[in-house]
Amino acid sequence: MKKYTFLVYHREYETFLDAVRERGLLHVKERKGGEVEDAALREKMQLLKRIRDAVQFLHHREAEPVETAGDIDAMKVLHDFEAMRREREVAEQELQTLQKDVHQLEPWGDFSWESVERLAEDGWEMNFFSTSSRRWEKDWPEKYNAFIISETGTTTFFVTVTPKGEKVDIDADPVRLPEHSMSYVRGEISKLGEKIAEIDAAYDEYAAKYIPALEQLQLKVQQEFDFDKVVLNSPRSAEDKVVVLEGYIPENESKDFDQFVESQGVYYEATYPDLKEKVPVLLKNNWFTRMFETIGDLYALPNYKELDLTPYYAPFYWIFFGFCLGDAGYGLVLALIGFIMAGRVKPDMKGPMKLLGTLGLATIIFGLISGTVFGMSLYEMKFSFYGTLADRMAAKGKTINDELFTMALALGAIQILFGMFIKAANEKHQFGWKYAYGTIGWLVLIVGGLIVYLMSQLGVNPSVVNIVMYVVIGVGFLGAFLFNNPERNVFTNFGVGLWDAYNMVTGVMGDLLSYIRLFALGVSSAILGYVFNSLAMQLSPDIPVLKIVVMIIILLIGHGITIFMSTLGAFVHPMRLTFVEFYKNSGFAGGGLRYTPFKKRIS
Repeated sequence: MKKYTFLVYHREYETFLDAVRERGLLHVKERKGGEVEDAALREKMQLLKRIRDAVQFLHHREAEPVETAGDIDAMKVLHDFEAMRREREVAEQELQTLQKDVHQLEPWGDFSWESVERLAEDGWEMNFFSTSSRRWEKDWPEKYNAFIISETGTTTFFVTVTPKGEKVDIDADPVRLPEHSMSYVRGEISKLGEKIAEIDAAYDEYAAKYIPALEQLQLKVQQEFDFDKVVLNSPRSAEDKVVVLEGYIPENESKDFDQFVESQGVYYEATYPDLKEKVPVLLKNNWFTRMFETIGDLYALPNYKELDLTPYYAPFYWIFFGFCLGDAGYGLVLALIGFIMAGRVKPDMKGPMKLLGTLGLATIIFGLISGTVFGMSLYEMKFSFYGTLADRMAAKGKTINDELFTMALALGAIQILFGMFIKAANEKHQFGWKYAYGTIGWLVLIVGGLIVYLMSQLGVNPSVVNIVMYVVIGVGFLGAFLFNNPERNVFTNFGVGLWDAYNMVTGVMGDLLSYIRLFALGVSSAILGYVFNSLAMQLSPDIPVLKIVVMIIILLIGHGITIFMSTLGAFVHPMRLTFVEFYKNSGFAGGGLRYTPFKKRIS
């Protein structure tokens, strides 16, 4: 990135800003202190929220688009839509109230309140009660002129008809009923149901006709909001005569942008940003790693000073997902869903769908390695060459699960060491070689130690092994314990090195054991699939056609549940290994700001 600072005469500022927006390259630097307090800006922000809510709501209606003739007043559409939503909310509230009334009136039947009023005119008072059936007294009909209306479960509902003014002292709960008959309430419910159905039909009509108009309105308001925000966020100097604008542009675009600015006759400075500034980042990845940017965004963007770790964790995440799900049949389902839906969904969902399909391919590969297809173990079935492999492993006293367990730990060790190499490269990239000596020292000790061990196991001359061992210990000790930070003295570095040694031993071992989850999740998904296969066989009745139907139903439901649960685990746990173990060992800091150029959204 290159940082640009512009000094613009206040009367020419908006014209210049409009030209900058037309170029669509400058990421405008915001002043400290957050949003500018401005009533018009807040009003636009609220309008944007209203439009976004309307568009999102109408998209969920999934109506077939219909072309409309003539110009559409999108603001009127928005107001009418919001009026409909308010009307429907009121109708729903009234419906809920009426449904409660029905629940209260049901035990009493469809009686007329006019009859109750006529009794009152004749000097009789009717009271409504409920009580537990076992508390009903047989003398109440004679004593209080009580009449049982209905009994529901263990509750008795009854009325008393007594002379007006006479106190009814009865051991029962008085009931207050709505002042409408059951038929009236049900009629009102029917009317409200029709009204809500009409509004829902209108929603579908709006979704079919007006979503493009509302989306255009959203872009228009967003564009105005962005422009006003930049104007109000630009500090002024020289008695408000000069406006200062700061921003960032990708370095490869700076040459053409310089020519553009010079054509505007505006004073500017182009410099490389100070690393202490919050500089926006623009990720540049190939077709494969770009799919995994969605995963990294869930944690944080890299800051401008450090390396983008997406290309480095993407292959591992791909492998780990396949390992965790580990069923070739499930992988085939995910791959088909992902690649088929990628051509049918909206543009912003194409990337996630392609990612799902690609992760499905990894699952197929690891499913073939583990020998699992829809919960069936090809090793146990002795299917084709899997039977030969199973016999060879059995001769060594092992099973495929033993090999998968070892593979999980090996993959963990590789990623942890790779992360430490990335950390050294990151430290060199940000601060220079001398700040990477500490990490390099630990790498020498760990990798060198492994090399010494392998040499001794392969029968290399002991003298050579000893020489290599002393070199490894010497070089590693210097980097890890004496020169781990050039800003401290040797004695302080040694003390810090001892503490780092403790953290290294305990931390790396703990991190390594975390990778066992890859094996555990793969086994659990295979077991779940096997369980549903067994249930399908055991619960199917011994009737020729019905047996197959029941079996298919159980298999579809069971494997559907397994795919959902196992895919969720395969998505989350590799993410955890990436964000915790890999990011920690690679020294990831994060906190980056996404490059968002100030540009026109609509013409």
